[in-house]
Amino acid sequence: MKKFLRYLRQYALIILGAAFYGIGTACFIQAAGIATGGIVGVFNVVNLIVPIPVGLCVFAVNVPLIVISFFKFRPRFAINSMLGIGLSSIFIDLFTLLLGGFLPFTHDMLLSALAGGLFNGVGIGLLMRNGSSTGGTDIITKLIHRKLRHLKGGVINIVLGLAVCLFYFFVTRNVEGTLYSALTIAVNSVVFDFVLYGGSDSKTVYIITNNSEKMASEILGKTHSGATILEGTGAYTKTDREIILCVIRNSVFPFLKEIVKSVDSNAFMIVTKSSEVFGKGYEDFNTDRL
Repeated sequence: MKKFLRYLRQYALIILGAAFYGIGTACFIQAAGIATGGIVGVFNVVNLIVPIPVGLCVFAVNVPLIVISFFKFRPRFAINSMLGIGLSSIFIDLFTLLLGGFLPFTHDMLLSALAGGLFNGVGIGLLMRNGSSTGGTDIITKLIHRKLRHLKGGVINIVLGLAVCLFYFFVTRNVEGTLYSALTIAVNSVVFDFVLYGGSDSKTVYIITNNSEKMASEILGKTHSGATILEGTGAYTKTDREIILCVIRNSVFPFLKEIVKSVDSNAFMIVTKSSEVFGKGYEDFNTDRL
């Protein structure tokens, strides 16, 4: 039952991500006559010259990339990507068809660029976070990231997006539109990185105390979180100290502070944000994402 609910949540978020991506592309970016990054951005530019069903064209071009993903990545990622690509393509053309009479929602290019980048970034982030993608440069980004692990997906997207901006300027000779397209890609990349990497709801906590056994016992018993006792030596005092390391949910953190205060008010506590946590009770190591 738990496995079924996990898959239900995953595919619900994939559908939601595809819908966000479709709204951003059709209702703001395409409607404003600017471009976003990737293959969709290329067809956004082409659509300015010759009216085309952008979603259908994107899906057709992505077919070879789906085939490549079957051999380069886990089969589940390829299947999920096929779903993400199909849904994103459908939503782009569907929103264009259904809402065409109301578009553009705003004639302010700045608002369109910001909204388009925001919706697209959230959409791609949700898709990638749940083992899917919109295809195109998402798959190319994942291939590059496998070779250059230190580069975040948003950074790679910006580099690839610059090529689309140059293509947009070459076709339109519109400096203002090119700058708004670049802004869209930048917002997209920042939001994408936040959704993919910055959405963790956990903190990493180091507690230096003279009463480590009782502290660890209280943490295990009252927060139901794990803890590890590390050995350390004070640089100034040269005395041996024990350090408690634990990863804890944000919602439970206030209780941890109360525990530390009640057990040892002289304890030293260091708190950092955990961008990603893998292991039992947290994220699976086999999750297909950047």
